[in-house]
Amino acid sequence: MSRPPRQAFISHATADDGYVAELESFLRAAGLAEVFNDAASIRPDDAFWPVIQQGIADSELFVCVISAASSASDWVRREVEHARSLGGRVIGLRIDRSPVPPYFAGRDVINFVVGPTAERRIDIDRQNRFTKYAPERLLGRDPELALISDAWKKALRAEAGRPHILTFVALGGEGKTSLVAKWAVDELSAKGWPGCEAAFAWSFYSQGTRDQVAASSDAFLKAALDFFADDDADRAFAAGPAGAYEKGQRLARLVGSRRSLLILDGLEPLQYAPTAPTGSQLKDQGLAALLKGLAQQSQGLCLVTTRYSVPDLKAFRQSTAPEHELKRLSPEAGTHLLTTLGVTGSAQELQAAVEEVKGHALTLQLLGSWLRDAHAGDIRQRQLVKLEEADAEEQGGHAFRVMAAYEASFEREGDAGRRALALLRLLGLFDRPVTADCFEALRQPPVIAGLTEPLFAGRSQEHQVVGFGGWVRRLFGAKERIKYERVSPAVINVALQRLESARLLTVHREAGSGHLLSLDAHPLLREYFARQLREQQPDAWRAAHGRLFEHLCARTNEGDQPTLEDLQPLYQAVAHGCLAGLQQRACEEVYYARIARKAEAYAVKKLGAFGSDLGAVACFFDQPWQRVSPALTEADQAWLLNQAAFRLRALGRLTEALEPMRAGLNAYVARSEWKFAAIAASNLSELEMTLGEVAAAAQDAEQSVTHADRSGDAIQRMVNRATHADALHQAGRRAEALKGFREAEQMQQELQPSYPLLYSLRGFRYADQLLAAPERAAWQAAAAGQHGPAEEAAGHHEVLQAVGQRAAQTLTRGQDERWYSLLV
Repeated sequence: MSRPPRQAFISHATADDGYVAELESFLRAAGLAEVFNDAASIRPDDAFWPVIQQGIADSELFVCVISAASSASDWVRREVEHARSLGGRVIGLRIDRSPVPPYFAGRDVINFVVGPTAERRIDIDRQNRFTKYAPERLLGRDPELALISDAWKKALRAEAGRPHILTFVALGGEGKTSLVAKWAVDELSAKGWPGCEAAFAWSFYSQGTRDQVAASSDAFLKAALDFFADDDADRAFAAGPAGAYEKGQRLARLVGSRRSLLILDGLEPLQYAPTAPTGSQLKDQGLAALLKGLAQQSQGLCLVTTRYSVPDLKAFRQSTAPEHELKRLSPEAGTHLLTTLGVTGSAQELQAAVEEVKGHALTLQLLGSWLRDAHAGDIRQRQLVKLEEADAEEQGGHAFRVMAAYEASFEREGDAGRRALALLRLLGLFDRPVTADCFEALRQPPVIAGLTEPLFAGRSQEHQVVGFGGWVRRLFGAKERIKYERVSPAVINVALQRLESARLLTVHREAGSGHLLSLDAHPLLREYFARQLREQQPDAWRAAHGRLFEHLCARTNEGDQPTLEDLQPLYQAVAHGCLAGLQQRACEEVYYARIARKAEAYAVKKLGAFGSDLGAVACFFDQPWQRVSPALTEADQAWLLNQAAFRLRALGRLTEALEPMRAGLNAYVARSEWKFAAIAASNLSELEMTLGEVAAAAQDAEQSVTHADRSGDAIQRMVNRATHADALHQAGRRAEALKGFREAEQMQQELQPSYPLLYSLRGFRYADQLLAAPERAAWQAAAAGQHGPAEEAAGHHEVLQAVGQRAAQTLTRGQDERWYSLLV
């Protein structure tokens, strides 16, 4: 058998560094003594060409990573040609669907691309009918449309240094979604998607609120991984328990290996507010991994819209991920928009109206529609809106003023106007498009007072007047009974058509049958009507959410092994139940019993849906992450604080996890639940250690020992002593740490005489403590250039032998399959 080559040389483009790192590890594991990764330390400069030549000459295996980026690199071509001139073995590894470069034409290439190369996949209407948001005419955005077109053409030509991600930043209502949808429809969909292998769109926008505490990428990652999957392994990975970060990385590779168009609309729910200490960074690890991966390597184009800048992409802003601020409409474009909506007046008056609303596209659209419908398009009537009183700092302040005027007009119209207004108010109950079944549930009798009466035809039910008793009832004003019957579907359709014509909502219907699928409105409009209903009709607000809670609980059949999609109606039910004041039922009957599957923690352990689960937990908080609703029992409040802390920690939001974790600990202490208090204090200590707060970690670990001793739980007494000992070790209190580990191991021997040594994480930490002194002595000797006393060296050797024996004993026992779970 021939020996493996001494050295391998990997030629590649910088954009493929992530792939090459994995390849390098694989080659080393295969027995190579050295792997020469040319981009790791050598920049493509003629001054370093002799170093490259020597590296190639010393290598018995030459590997060229073939991708869109390397095919465009003259440096990679030069390395390949030099290797061939030396008679070396050159292996080409094709990792994406870009054409094989000419210098590999007619040669054997190992294809690492799985799946068909010419398959076209298009789905930009799966989630919310994205193409419905493309206006017939888009005014004032020609430069931005040209910018997207230019980026897409460069992607098709595989130009080096081109944009991989284009981000458009603007306030809500400036037309970000309309811009991207219009380009996708006109430039790709209408022309048969030329050059596009895959297109996928997803909207993250929620209710237009300033701060989304627990929005998640879970549903998006699952759907996108399914869509871009090359094989069943990808689909199994999408449905499995891997974390969002790993799924984001996998998705970046799948999307980036094609000429793909990926549209991420309304990213702001997954960002911190700009006022947060972190700025507007992404708080979702999955999206961060996806975007950073695409910024480094992608054959296609990703279009992002958001209200906030994305600092996570700052390093790529001058190269592959430029960010563009979408400016307000110009006076000319705003005037043109008003006139197309049927508004009349002098040029000066029209331009004045544009300036009053600061060129805000949504406000101009609403204003134009209102003037047309209520005042025959007379621009002079805009004074009735009192735009000057709008809060300039409020998101959508001017739009809210116009909606108030629209609302007043509807009220004056009688039944037809009130019916249209009731439909708009229903949309304020949701943070997403309203599905047909939820819409029908709200329209069912009995009437929700203060909300759905206009959707019913009410008539008095005549009392039968019999004798003297009937006359007395009429005389003294006995209340007449009102019998409510739902208005016909035709009447509802007329109202929907009117609202769609005014561009106040979007109606999605099934192709062919015309059956209603869903209703949607701009997030700012939903926010306006949610605020109005919540503040002015609180009883109706709670009753409507209660109706939706009951409906979603009853109609959902999640089955024994539900997917994340199967659980989505239950997550919605939790949100509606909490808004209805039904927190205890939502917690016990839905979240704990059906989503978590009680102690199974199904959603997080089986599906890895930490983000979605955190969204459900957030519903129970009056103030995330500080105060749980007092409508819940004290035990459930403490439990939910720890649920929130655990999920925040798992999602990498470590600083946010501190507050609920400490609050949960205090709640358990107040209830004298010492076992749970010990666990909470131990978790808090480990979190503080991760954040570098060593002194606090040692203090809370000491508390965990105290609580464990009070609980009398033997396992917790042993486990938390080991945690405390490790914290003392990290704090430099070595003697105390050693004493703590010995106490913990003595307890371990009493608990399991057949397993007398600390194992799993506790065993690792003890070994780390034991090895600290020999390691420190080795560094000191290396720095001084001399060895210490022989007696000291002998002592360190004994410690090394003891730790080795511990490891060997643990591994030997770990071969017993029944004992394996104790190792992890």
